[in-house]
Amino acid sequence: MTVSTEKVVLITGALSDIGRATAQAFASVGYAVALNHRSKADAAACFADDLVRECGAPQALAVQADIRVRVEVAAMFEQVYAKFGRLDVLVNNAGINRDNAFLEMTDEEWETVTDTVLKGTFMCSQEFARRYTGKSGSIINFGATTAITGRKNGANYCPSRAGVLTLTKCMALELAPNIRVNTVTPGRIDTEEVRLRYHTDDPEIRKSFEQDVPMKRMGDPADVASMILYLVESGKYITGQNMIVDGGLLMR
Repeated sequence: MTVSTEKVVLITGALSDIGRATAQAFASVGYAVALNHRSKADAAACFADDLVRECGAPQALAVQADIRVRVEVAAMFEQVYAKFGRLDVLVNNAGINRDNAFLEMTDEEWETVTDTVLKGTFMCSQEFARRYTGKSGSIINFGATTAITGRKNGANYCPSRAGVLTLTKCMALELAPNIRVNTVTPGRIDTEEVRLRYHTDDPEIRKSFEQDVPMKRMGDPADVASMILYLVESGKYITGQNMIVDGGLLMR
């Protein structure tokens, strides 16, 4: 696939496993890449250098912002435009978990998660859409299978991701035809967070974890990245949709 090297993508939470895979995917087809991070300036700068040296990105920029804070979000977009002069794609990848039992969950745990996942997606998307003047912009949001099924100890996270699913539809309706908005929902993806949460470094646990998946394996972050790139570059008549990348686990 060949695209203009002038196109630019901004990825929030870009140092996560899926964020990194997504940045590498866009770099490999000639996008300039802006990498959002909250507090890891050195790691983000090193990754930006790697995208240029090893992955083919014409340019890469590390940009700090807490996506829960409007003034920082706005400043991030201004920095991206100052560097590149344009922005074509926003990937709202940033997220956080603060699990606790429903009856024990604190206001701080609720607000930290909802502000990051739902409010952060809203503010970043709004700042992007207010500045975008082209005809083929794209916003990719992130869902979760538990936004559909729910889970214990996730009364902050699951509703936040469910809100993103509906927010995607609202934005798709209002921002069409110049900006398409879709959600990508990963299933059991082999990330550091999943390994820590479910102890899947243990071969027996991993085998059990994979048994329910029709594809009989965990997904790779690159599997998610390839769906994102497809929606942006090939899925030109797709908007308002939730694309589930889970090896057939959910089937809804």
